[in-house]
Amino acid sequence: MNIAITVFSAGMASTAAFTALAADTASEAKALPEVILLGDSIRMSYQAGVRKRLESIARVWAPKDNCSDTVHTLKNLDRWLEGRNPAVIHINCGLHDMWLFDAEKRRHTVEVYAANLRKILGRLREKTDATIIFALTTPVNENYQASSGYGRVVRYEKDIPRYNMAAKAVAAEMNIPVDDLYTPLFREGIDSILGKDGVHLSAKGVEIAADTVANCIREHLGGE
Repeated sequence: MNIAITVFSAGMASTAAFTALAADTASEAKALPEVILLGDSIRMSYQAGVRKRLESIARVWAPKDNCSDTVHTLKNLDRWLEGRNPAVIHINCGLHDMWLFDAEKRRHTVEVYAANLRKILGRLREKTDATIIFALTTPVNENYQASSGYGRVVRYEKDIPRYNMAAKAVAAEMNIPVDDLYTPLFREGIDSILGKDGVHLSAKGVEIAADTVANCIREHLGGE
């Protein structure tokens, strides 16, 4: 009987210690600054890598849904931000705005895109005290889109620099830092950083994007 009581007591002590450790760990994690990632499926592909890279200095949160184009993003900002107090918001919109309905008709012209982006960034400023970072849109491969991706060209590579230039102008006007996701991926070669559909990132592309985003956020968090 004494042995049983001793074993039972030891088990209770072990459980209590584990619970206390878990509580301490949760408390420490909660004390870390929060980072919010907003963006389309490109963001959804690199967010796990960013979370892993920043796990010691930040809590990384992102919506479960695809943030899509600038109109969808603007409509849903309040919902995504509700109850949150982020230190940094890293956001991108672009690929869904330049979606081609036909050879000439895009979802949003570059002028509409810029105007919507200005509203989004202004809304983020109103709703939070976070450092806002805008990430440039990533490259595409038209040949892949037509051959093994969408069966046709749905985004022009020539549009990416145009929309990115408009985004940079808005960001500069509003004194918002820019995370250049485009250049390191393009420099690596679009054949290797894109998947077969010519829009979404390959495994290599995801790693480069996660490194770039994590490094940019780390700089603005002041972490090492």
